[in-house]
Amino acid sequence: MRRTTPRLVIAALVAAIMAMTTGTVAFAHDSGNDGHIPKDVNYGFDVIGRDTLAGVVDGNYTDVWSHDGYAYIGTFQDPCSDAGVYVVDMAAAVAQYPDTSGATVAEIKSAPNTRINDVKVHQVGDTAVLITTQEPCGMQIPGWAQSGINGNGSGAPFQVGQGGISLYDVSDPTKPKALKKNYLEFEGVHNTFAWDWDGKSYLIGTADTFDFFDTFFVDITKPQSPKLLTVTGALDWLPQGLNLDQLETGSSASINNHDNWVEIIDGVPTAVVSYWDLGFVTLDVTDPANPVFLDDTTYVDPEPITGEPYEGNAHAAVFGGNGDYLFAGDEDFSPSSFAITYDGIEIPAGVALFGDDPNTLAGNVEYVGGDGCVSVPAPTVAEPQVALIDRGACFFSVKGFNAQAAGYEGYIITNNAGDGLINMSAGDPPLPVIPGVFIGQSDGDAIKGNQGLPVSTSSIFDGWGYLHVYNNTGGDITVPVGGMASGDTETVPTGHELGYYAPEQAVQECGDVDGEEVCWGTDFGDLTMHNIEEDPLTQDITPSFTEGPRMFVSWYSLGMRALEYRPGHFHDNSNDEGSYSQNVHEVGRWIEEDGGSNFWGVHVDQMEIDGEDTQVILASDRNNGLYIFTFSCENPDGPYYCETP
Repeated sequence: MRRTTPRLVIAALVAAIMAMTTGTVAFAHDSGNDGHIPKDVNYGFDVIGRDTLAGVVDGNYTDVWSHDGYAYIGTFQDPCSDAGVYVVDMAAAVAQYPDTSGATVAEIKSAPNTRINDVKVHQVGDTAVLITTQEPCGMQIPGWAQSGINGNGSGAPFQVGQGGISLYDVSDPTKPKALKKNYLEFEGVHNTFAWDWDGKSYLIGTADTFDFFDTFFVDITKPQSPKLLTVTGALDWLPQGLNLDQLETGSSASINNHDNWVEIIDGVPTAVVSYWDLGFVTLDVTDPANPVFLDDTTYVDPEPITGEPYEGNAHAAVFGGNGDYLFAGDEDFSPSSFAITYDGIEIPAGVALFGDDPNTLAGNVEYVGGDGCVSVPAPTVAEPQVALIDRGACFFSVKGFNAQAAGYEGYIITNNAGDGLINMSAGDPPLPVIPGVFIGQSDGDAIKGNQGLPVSTSSIFDGWGYLHVYNNTGGDITVPVGGMASGDTETVPTGHELGYYAPEQAVQECGDVDGEEVCWGTDFGDLTMHNIEEDPLTQDITPSFTEGPRMFVSWYSLGMRALEYRPGHFHDNSNDEGSYSQNVHEVGRWIEEDGGSNFWGVHVDQMEIDGEDTQVILASDRNNGLYIFTFSCENPDGPYYCETP
């Protein structure tokens, strides 16, 4: 194992990052699991097989993969049992449909108090190797940030289980055999991806270390005795060109690897690492022991659909168009961002993740006249006061502690370098107890010119996570802007956004359901996208207005989506198409009519049906188990179509 950045440099960089950002964990997937969007329009997808599996009490099935006719579905319970992984005979699931049970042929138990987030199967020589990731079911989170994390609002930690990965021989899927169990620890492993290169088999993984060294590589050529090659991450890539301008932002602020994918592009094994608020990072992994940074993506700020500050949350990505594009998605479980209200104006704000709940911030605002690093002058009046302090020169917690010592009951840090927002981490003790928030420079200047008024907290609807298409060519691409008819174009550098897509419910606060206005909130389940895979049959298509490389997306309560990268398309829901997009065109959607959908995983494969080799799309529903779809787009109705008229 190597960490290539010198330790003194690491220490300095960590201190710099932590002074600017929060080091908290992005709690992906630890969300509510209630409610659903009613079926609106289903087209393109046809269900041909189902299996409801068995044994998971609260319905948290996770990722799905398949190999040689069998599907593998993980489980993600909190608190968790030992349900582990279910193995399903896909042909049996198709043959029994519309019956929905009876195709499960094996169950692999997980370690006690351990959940299985990710499943992959990779052929290593004559052995089909199932790779499962293991995470403890709970972790102890201090302070107000615990609220709601564990699903009961109490923040009480669950029993901690086993981290790492396990490898099984599933050459006979009905009789899985352990090859290597509980390998590595890393406080948990979230995702992996395996590939072959130069006669060997490797995997890249996501370690739950949250220490900027969270991307590991393993030689699995001998799966019974895997070999850890290196552990690397953001701090190793800084000297190679990683851009730190995109720091942690939004309600789940973090800088950490969440997911990985590897593809051979122009003869080079290339990885894309979804690095949450830093965006999507590409690596040359020709030598997995020495991965080389290639590029990282840049978020559009503000968000092109909502107009709100970007949140980051780079969750999952795959290569499209044989590597020319990144099909990439953000996961955002909170449709609202924190804000303060001052003089009748809502102001977006970050929060201090130490001290009291920032929602308790209240009082009249008084500017202290500087950065508050040495001391803060006392309030000029006796009534509750909130200190307005300039950013810079010391840790946020020092400023907060000095404000507390001076008698303030809360504090606001105003940015000194623009209007970007961050959530604030602590420095060394002592830490303040009073609540603190962070605002942009122009908002801070406005308050300085009009201080003395009361402040309160509020929230701003900013949408859920959605899909982006990025340029990965290494050069510029010119694309239409605002639709083909507008005549406007934009030259997009590599690593920047070519287009986007979101269902209306993901970015529109309220909408029409059966003639009545409904505000989506959190009563309809999670409306963020989750996983994504390319359609391998379409990646050679040159993108145009009428066709393009296709992708399939699992969108939690918004069901399954089929999308194509088609330059020139622009949809703003003005024709009731049910979506907002630019240079991306929806070509299919599916939501379960009875009880709704809650799709987590998606995987594309081939299987024989009625004597013909047929493409199938497998999907794992958190509540309902395995779905097997075929996809076509014949004779669609209304404004929903595959072929553009």
